[in-house]
Amino acid sequence: MANAPWANTGYGVQGKHLVPRLQKMGHQVAYFSFYGLAGGMLNLNGTPIYPMGNVMWGEDILQAHMQHFRADILITLMDVWVTDFFGKMAADGGWKWLPWTPIDQEPVPDAALERLVGAHTVLPYARWGEEQLRAAGVTNVRYIPHGVNTAVYAPLSAEQKRAARLEIGLPADAFVVGMVAANKGYPSRKCFPEQLLAFKAFQTAHPEAVMYLHTLRSEAQGGIDFATLLRRIGLVEGKDVWFTDQYSYMMGLPETTMAQMYNTFDVLSAASMGEGFGIPIVEAQACGVPVVTANNSAMPELTGSGVVVDHQHPYWTPLGAWAYLPDPQAITWAYEEIWNRRRTFPERLTNEARDFALAFDWDAVMKTHWEPMLNELEG
Repeated sequence: MANAPWANTGYGVQGKHLVPRLQKMGHQVAYFSFYGLAGGMLNLNGTPIYPMGNVMWGEDILQAHMQHFRADILITLMDVWVTDFFGKMAADGGWKWLPWTPIDQEPVPDAALERLVGAHTVLPYARWGEEQLRAAGVTNVRYIPHGVNTAVYAPLSAEQKRAARLEIGLPADAFVVGMVAANKGYPSRKCFPEQLLAFKAFQTAHPEAVMYLHTLRSEAQGGIDFATLLRRIGLVEGKDVWFTDQYSYMMGLPETTMAQMYNTFDVLSAASMGEGFGIPIVEAQACGVPVVTANNSAMPELTGSGVVVDHQHPYWTPLGAWAYLPDPQAITWAYEEIWNRRRTFPERLTNEARDFALAFDWDAVMKTHWEPMLNELEG
């Protein structure tokens, strides 16, 4: 149960890669697209794709889908706190529920803990999430990270990188700070204001620097008003800051194009309020790009090449738990550090990033995590 496998969202891409690998292991798998399909079933290369119902998270039709497919287990790829009580549904329906879910605040919010009751095995994406769940008294926990297609997300040659920059309109010789993050909700969980402030200060010392934002420019999903924010900070779109073509962003870019985009970056800026995993952090490093992250939630354990920003301020969320706002001055220092490393040992930086990311290659994740867990469950 996830976003549709043709949806180029984080959850959609994970589902697209996971399902055929589960099938290759010998399991019969159907896909419940609670986002991305409505009005009828599809069959995609032999995989039944079940549609959403009338309720946003599928509670009204989930039990019927499970009965129709005669499913033994349900793997959900979503935040659990938004759902109804799937544990009770599982008990009523006679199947097992495995929530593959993010934990990105501390302590684990009560709304999440309440909805995890009745789960067979809780599958957090990060060791940090596993620790938070165990600290909250949840014992049926097993860490399974997200996977990355490292055959596609890989470093390009200098000539290819230059061509990729020219293709999307970036100056060939600029120092590019990139962000790949959803402009959704307020305040900005991805911390666009803090990182743009940090970039403005960095650009004062390095006028050749530009920022590229792979995100929704509008406030359509309740996010940042970029036009006002850029004006207040003193950044000019098309000169200091670039956005992904908005139609292409909304339609979704293929992985090959995303990999080219990452390769145009000198650093990925991903210092957010909290991450259950943070797929772009690993995708960027698979392309040999170092990252700037914040010292909270899953981010430190995903930073193999880059800088973890330590200075941050606690923020009390509506879920009744703590997230953290990174300090813009500390982020500016982190950009400066990456700039210096790029000048002194660029090849080592690229190799460190790539080598670290290979641990999250899909084949490695399946062999190390999914296969043993499902074999035990089957037994």
